[in-house]
Amino acid sequence: MAWKDRTWSFVVLWLLLPVAMMQAQQNPFKDAPASAKEMKNPVAGQQSAIDAGKALYARNCLSCHGKTLQGTGNVPSLVGGKLKGVTAGEIFWFVTKGSPDNGMPPWGFLPEEKRWQIVSYVEAMASGKMTGSAASAPEPASGKGKITAAAPKPPFTDFRYEKPGTVRKITVNDLPKPFATKSASNGAEIVPRPENAWPVTLPGFKVELFASGLDNPRLMRTAPNGDIFVAETHAGDIRVFRGITSDGKAEQSAIFASGLKNPYGIAFYPPGPNPQWVYIGSETELARFPYHNGDLKASGPPQHLADLPAEGHDTRAVNFSPDGKKLFVGVGSGSNVNDPDTHPDEKNRADILWWGFAMRAGRLRSIPRPGSCGAR
Repeated sequence: MAWKDRTWSFVVLWLLLPVAMMQAQQNPFKDAPASAKEMKNPVAGQQSAIDAGKALYARNCLSCHGKTLQGTGNVPSLVGGKLKGVTAGEIFWFVTKGSPDNGMPPWGFLPEEKRWQIVSYVEAMASGKMTGSAASAPEPASGKGKITAAAPKPPFTDFRYEKPGTVRKITVNDLPKPFATKSASNGAEIVPRPENAWPVTLPGFKVELFASGLDNPRLMRTAPNGDIFVAETHAGDIRVFRGITSDGKAEQSAIFASGLKNPYGIAFYPPGPNPQWVYIGSETELARFPYHNGDLKASGPPQHLADLPAEGHDTRAVNFSPDGKKLFVGVGSGSNVNDPDTHPDEKNRADILWWGFAMRAGRLRSIPRPGSCGAR
């Protein structure tokens, strides 16, 4: 049947967001004074300064910004063009004052020379000139490491002793007393998988490795025909897996769409067994691709539907109501504690936006007005 013959054909989605929301950019350097922009790095280009900055970064910054400086959540990336047009002085200014609202402490107590060394290292990494272990993510592996630490004291545990159905009760009396230890920054980092580390499931079931080598896979959705769509956020790809082999691996793997900015949300439209579109929520926009059951690659270019605020918590979940009359888009906050009443950039953030649809003259068209299901 031709597309035009369907009563829900030619979905016209005029998603109009407030201008302030379209233009909002969570740029941590935007408030830097002119004096900061003009500052010059006294150790610029010196390898000794870059090496010293690497050690300082590992001690003070790595737990949040990561080994590859890509950040996560509302922690901004410092690579991939994020510092394009930003001067060394602006970076120094931001390192000095910090961003308490987003959990970054001011590092003004560090000697000025050390702050410039951090700037030198960050600029070297951002420009791609820095090579070595700090410039590339560690390769996930298995079968190498072993956990030799003693068993945790009950009621606490770790992955070695976790089993489905086990319940542990932790009371206030089990917790360490306040200030029993010094505060510490202890962020997670990727390490080779220990040989004895594997998910444990219920009797009669087992967990097998379905696919590996993905670049920051964040979300999976199953298409009506059983294909599995995966958002590889850092790679900017939507990948499709089809089928399963006798040893539990995917029979086919293909890139459905690429070139997206931190894609996350995936939704098929219209709801039901024969969708015609795949809606994708990425960091900066809501878009859709033409789709028919069985497509391993988008049959046409994306259609831009709406701008979404950039930076901050960059996940953009997308879902339709069961009747297909409402589209919901979850927009992460730009910070951890800011209020939209005092920070305009937080407008329509930490929020679920929705658009309604109505039948007009036998065709499904959108009501061009976003609503809000609730904000912080």
